[in-house]
Amino acid sequence: VCSGHPVTIREVADLVARGVGGGRAPEVTGRYRLGDVRHVVASPERARAGLGFAAEVGPEEGLVAFATAPLRASARGTGIY
Repeated sequence: VCSGHPVTIREVADLVARGVGGGRAPEVTGRYRLGDVRHVVASPERARAGLGFAAEVGPEEGLVAFATAPLRASARGTGIY
């Protein structure tokens, strides 16, 4: 479920890189591939209205944690990831 806050792909890459200890910054080439997502912002309104759910963790915190979350490793081989 989304937060409703726009985040650029560059910001996602930077936050995930920070989550794995920084290191080399993501490289920006300025090129894109056919089918690449250029702009996406999703609304959490249906989850809020239908389920009473609202994200409590924003992209800044969640993407850093996502980079090394144990769930990623444990889901491998289950077809869930």
